[in-house]
Amino acid sequence: MTTLKTHIADKPKTKKSPHGLRLPNELLERVDAYAAQLESEIHINVSRSDAIRRLLVLGLEDAEDIRDAEQALKEPGEITLAEVKAEYGL
Repeated sequence: MTTLKTHIADKPKTKKSPHGLRLPNELLERVDAYAAQLESEIHINVSRSDAIRRLLVLGLEDAEDIRDAEQALKEPGEITLAEVKAEYGL
């Protein structure tokens, strides 16, 4: 598992083609709030770009975990989704 400091410290050092991304103001405000929260937690400057990169990594890791879990549930002989829900009261 990669740590937060690793993601921010390992941001790309080489010049690459910039990627433009248009986001609604409400979403940018949420990203900025996340960046401010990170700054207060880890006591280093966190730019909007740093925050967006981190959020992308976290989101992709979660999506991959969900995909892997769903695939495992489809395999014969494995626990079913209904059994998981029953076990955790969902």
